Amino acid sequence: MKKNFRFSLVFYTTLILAFFVSCQNPFFQKLSDIYDVNFSTNGGTEVAAMHTRKINESPITTKTDCDFDGWYTTSDFTSEKISFPFELTDNITLYAKWNQKYRVNFQTFDGSAVETQLVSILVEVETPYKTNCDFAGWYTNSNFTGEPIVLPYKVTKPTTLYAKYLQRYTLKFETNGGNAIDDMTIALIQVLPEPVRTNFDFDGWYLYPNFSGTPLQLPYTITHNTTLYAKWLPTYLVSFETNGGNAINSYRARNVTSLQNPTKAGFTFLGWYLDSGFSDAAEFPMALEADTTFYAKWQQNHTVTFDSQGGSSVASITTGRIETAPQPSKANKSFAGWYTDSECTEGNEVNFPYTVNSDITLYAKWIAEQCRITYYPNGATGGSVPESVSVDKGSTYTVTGNTGNLTKNGYAFTKWNTKSDGNGQGYSSGNTFTVTGDVSLYAMWGKDYAAMVTVEGGWFYLGDPNSGSERPKITLSSFQIAKYELTYELWLEVYTWAIEHGYTMTRANKGYATNDLYKSFVPATNISWNMACVWLNAYSEYKGYEPVYYRGSAVWKNDTSTSGTIEWKQDKNGYRLPTECEWEFAAGGGSAEEHDKCQYAGSNVIGDVAWYSGNSGNEAHPVGTKKANAIGLFDMSGNVLEWCYDYYGGFGDGDLINPIHSNYCGTFRVVRGGSAWVENSNYPYFQYEYNCIYFTGRFSSSYSYDWIDSALERNHMFCIQCGLRFVRNAE
Repeated sequence: MKKNFRFSLVFYTTLILAFFVSCQNPFFQKLSDIYDVNFSTNGGTEVAAMHTRKINESPITTKTDCDFDGWYTTSDFTSEKISFPFELTDNITLYAKWNQKYRVNFQTFDGSAVETQLVSILVEVETPYKTNCDFAGWYTNSNFTGEPIVLPYKVTKPTTLYAKYLQRYTLKFETNGGNAIDDMTIALIQVLPEPVRTNFDFDGWYLYPNFSGTPLQLPYTITHNTTLYAKWLPTYLVSFETNGGNAINSYRARNVTSLQNPTKAGFTFLGWYLDSGFSDAAEFPMALEADTTFYAKWQQNHTVTFDSQGGSSVASITTGRIETAPQPSKANKSFAGWYTDSECTEGNEVNFPYTVNSDITLYAKWIAEQCRITYYPNGATGGSVPESVSVDKGSTYTVTGNTGNLTKNGYAFTKWNTKSDGNGQGYSSGNTFTVTGDVSLYAMWGKDYAAMVTVEGGWFYLGDPNSGSERPKITLSSFQIAKYELTYELWLEVYTWAIEHGYTMTRANKGYATNDLYKSFVPATNISWNMACVWLNAYSEYKGYEPVYYRGSAVWKNDTSTSGTIEWKQDKNGYRLPTECEWEFAAGGGSAEEHDKCQYAGSNVIGDVAWYSGNSGNEAHPVGTKKANAIGLFDMSGNVLEWCYDYYGGFGDGDLINPIHSNYCGTFRVVRGGSAWVENSNYPYFQYEYNCIYFTGRFSSSYSYDWIDSALERNHMFCIQCGLRFVRNAE
């Protein structure tokens, strides 16, 4: 029982394995890359199906009166014809394509017979023979219109082809002194022999003895017995007199395109001439009209030394002629030629090719390379850019200011930059750089640091609200006041213009005492009261307004002048200093309601609105970087002190309209607003005002501080902390 069980297990296991490894098993076929291939012969003899991964050769099938045209993977034969061996990737059916055969007859017109062919493509046809004729091709029509057929030729229907012949004629050759050429019997001339004749060049075969027309063009069909005439062109002897140079063999030619240059020890070849006196230089290419002798001209060699005068070195040479000028180089310079003297005097320039007649030194002339500095408006809506200039490469260039008064609506000109997006190198007026190439400078636009705010007329109580009834009531007319403290950039722009237009003005600082670094848009500092007045007059003229400050009868243009009485002409429309009351009204927010709200100009927290000793690092900061007050004015507390027009003095406790201390106490002018260097607790003699005024700055000769030269007359006093803020009468 156990034996029978074992036998059955072995038998069925073997049977199952045989099934899985059978080529008919699809699972096994997939695993072993064996596929089913069926063949559709489309009427041809049958081809057995295959189970394979590759068909090595094209399976053979035949079909009566048809030519087999290959196997295709699509039944409409739109696929590519299969090439063998053919690798399979899946089960597939291949389709046989057939070309129908048709009978082709040949009409030879008394020529030798050509057997009929049953073909789908005419591959080869016997050429018929006809006496005294050349076969000219098979045509599909008996009148031989169109072109002859080209083999192989696809036959798509029963066809008759017609043989065309060309009659042969006798062709004779008249060589006109050349070697004899045998006659030919020919119908179509494909090639012709070329005769030879001593001392002549063959110029073609002609149909006429006078060589009229053009040479015969091949192929040419001959239509009658014909004689061809050879035309000849004479050649001439070309010989050479090298005058001590190496020998050059003579030859014959009609044209000379160039000649070999000879050599001669210790000499330089200068060229070929047509005469022994070297008066007629040969020019190539040259058409010869007679036997010609060419004469070599020589120049004895001499030593030429090159002094590049600071440029790259040029090696000396020994020669009789220099064809082209050596080209030295020199940093930031352009080479301008070789001269026979070191001064490179006009008239002593060497022209090349240069014949060397003696030992000589040649000197290089240099001129500075020119670089173009070009200014661009970069979106400006008015004004003009400075004129472009050419400057020496390697020189130091000073950047021009906004001389054409460029403007852009809603913006202010700030500086120039080498990139239009401001990501290049920035330059302000007066900055310098070393020129290393062409430079484009684009106007940069930023905050309008000359912007003004209109303060509408109104009234307020002047001073500390804790003063009670001692506070005077001040009523003011409308006026305009600068939104920012005067920046160094704007001060410098106007200063540059003013010096060029008859002003004498002391220079301001850039916002801090050391003045050794450039910081963008910090206040101009170290300004005296006199400097402020003169600068404001210049600014008025610069912007097309009337100056307001006079000394005697003349506009005040010299801040060191002491002649004449200072007068403020209030009927003029130019820029001026604020009065002390105007300054306090603007700092306090421009109304009685706002005036007593804040201890500082815009806030009760000093750090919100002011750069002072507690946060400034003892230097001025760019204007407008702290919070503005209620009417949009920046830095009314801190950063730099701001001059007022008034002399120092009290206002009492009455009602006053547009009050001014124009001559009170004689010598002391008022500064307001506080600075980045000090705070009230350090200097108790500066009155600490509640109403937005950081310092009133009431200087007197009784007190001297290290940042004030108290020995100076007050109107001339310079203080690192002093800047200004300009106003104009309301329009």
